[in-house]
Amino acid sequence: MRIARLFGSGTALLVLVMVAVLYTRTPVRSFNVQDSPTLVAVPGGDISDVYLFPSPANPNNVVAVMNVHEPITPSTNATPAAFLDQQVLYTMRFDNNYQSEAVGARPIEDMVIQFSFGAVVGNQQQVYMYGPAKPNQIGTSTTLLGGGTATATGLFNTAFTAGNGVSVFAGLRQDPFFFDLSQFYKILPDRDMGSTAAGCGCGFNTVGTDYFQSTEVLSIVVELPRTTIMPSGTGPIVAYWATTSTESGH
Repeated sequence: MRIARLFGSGTALLVLVMVAVLYTRTPVRSFNVQDSPTLVAVPGGDISDVYLFPSPANPNNVVAVMNVHEPITPSTNATPAAFLDQQVLYTMRFDNNYQSEAVGARPIEDMVIQFSFGAVVGNQQQVYMYGPAKPNQIGTSTTLLGGGTATATGLFNTAFTAGNGVSVFAGLRQDPFFFDLSQFYKILPDRDMGSTAAGCGCGFNTVGTDYFQSTEVLSIVVELPRTTIMPSGTGPIVAYWATTSTESGH
């Protein structure tokens, strides 16, 4: 299916870099929310977390996760509380030659997986997946793979297969991040949307309160064979990061 989209000269709104050693159990975590007025204005383009880890169901697979639009208050009815932004291009980027590059150098994507989303109709949204494939270009600008021809399609909040051992889910999930945000605002009150309240100066509590326990995120999850992101002769270290892009960069 060929889809006309508006991402020809899009620039990245946010990049979170994660390096994962795919054959160890060492976890790698990241978290980042609302760093700029641009991201506040485009919540669907605000990346909160990215993860890359071995599949718990199949040791030959890995799972890449990209979470955005945090936090979301769950809906109390059948209507989803939020959908993916149809004006944003979501891109997972992989560098499978990271260990061969200069120390401290920016990772260079060898393979990408892109996602765009259709308009919401009747509480449902179409998911369009492009790739995995070599990117058309590297850096902060990006264009759709295959000239905009989707390699697989599915529906929001519904898992689907994309061929070649790849499975996909895009939809709402409980926010996986644990953070005592209320205490953080007491320590650094200037981060609380301009609050002038006095800081407590006492650090975090020994037993914190999980502010995000009852919130959700929009999650794009891809399970795929290890060999897809780490072909023969590459690895064992893969750099993985994600970007969100718009046509104008705003």
